[in-house]
Order: sequence, then structure tokens, then C-alpha cells
Amino acid sequence: MLDIQNITKKYKKGPFVYTAIDDVSFKVKKNDFFAVIGASGSGKSTLLNSIGGLIHPDTGKILYNNNDIYKLNRKASDRFRKEKIGFVFQQFHLLPYLTVEDNISMACFAKSHYENINSMLEKCSLTELKNKYPSELSVGEKQRTAFIRAIISKPEILLADEPTGNLDPQNSKVLLDLIEDFHKNGGTVLLVSHDSTVSGYATETIRLEKGKLT
Repeated sequence: MLDIQNITKKYKKGPFVYTAIDDVSFKVKKNDFFAVIGASGSGKSTLLNSIGGLIHPDTGKILYNNNDIYKLNRKASDRFRKEKIGFVFQQFHLLPYLTVEDNISMACFAKSHYENINSMLEKCSLTELKNKYPSELSVGEKQRTAFIRAIISKPEILLADEPTGNLDPQNSKVLLDLIEDFHKNGGTVLLVSHDSTVSGYATETIRLEKGKLT
């Protein structure tokens, strides 16, 4: 499904060059659950955003079903991110002026997606909060809302960037159980975290240190 081939990404900071990802290669099969473990600054987020089509690597290729995602035209690239990828971020990125239901609706593009909102709200214990705004939610409730938004369109791949980073242990388990359920229902997951305990949910674990796989 995904073939990450020798990707490198560097950033300039004044006169200095910082290597975020250094010649990283690995393959992800359909229905894998990959955990990428590394400390802060190890390049995890850059790697995940590169795989999701958001950050163009300086060198190397990222193939989705044998197609280089960075050689797609703009329309095909937008379709790839819209239809194939779901993102969950540590900071939630909910729109503050929209309700829980409306934040989720923004990710819908088919009738069936809208029809699934209520069942997903119930599954994630958010039914009573559907008309609330992000400012009225707890941290765990915000992240569960973000999770529903990420998977409501039934993407093939869920990319999760430190999704439990702001959560207490109880809410972390709730979220990881939901991600595991997405995986058990056929989804492919790439989750990056500094917390090695997430490896217990994964089918594959790799470690990233200073931009390199170890």
C-alpha cells in the first residue's frame, strides 16, 4: 500500500541546516498498524506529514499503490488526501465557532458520511455534546471529536500525530481503543508517539532517532 523510499527532509535555521528525516525507508501493508516511536524532535511529525502529502521531502519517494504521491497533479493530490487519508493531531484543530456536529460534518463529502455521524457520536460518548462548541468540551472530548472527523469519510489510512499527547491515562486508553477498532475494521494506521506503550496496540513498531530509523 505505502512504500516510503529513502526520504530525506532538511530545514534551514539561519546559517544552520537541520535534518528532520534522514534517508528513511519502510513499507506499510494494507491493514497494518504502525507505531513510530521517538523522542520530541526526532522527526516523527515531519515523517507523518510527508506520508500524508503535506510536506514534500527533499529526496526520495512516497508511493501509494505504486504511485508517487508527489508526482500527482493538484486535483489528484487533493483527492488522495480527501478520500484516502484521515488525520488526528495532538492539538485537535477544531474550529472554535462550529459545534461538535458541524466540525465533523466538514469532513463529510457523501450522504453516507453524514448518516454515520450520530452512530459515531454515540460510540464515542458524545451524543449529548453534539451541539456544544469546542470551548465547552474537555480535552478528551475534543480529541474524540477530532477522531470522528478523521474517520467519518472512511479513509483507508489514519495518520495520528501524538494523539494521546494531551490526554490523561484514562482518556488515552479510550482513544487508543477507538483507533484499534478502526484498525480491526480494516483500516491502516500510522501513529507516531514518544510513548512506547502505544506499541501494545500496533502490529509493527519502528523507532526514529534524530531523523533515522534505529
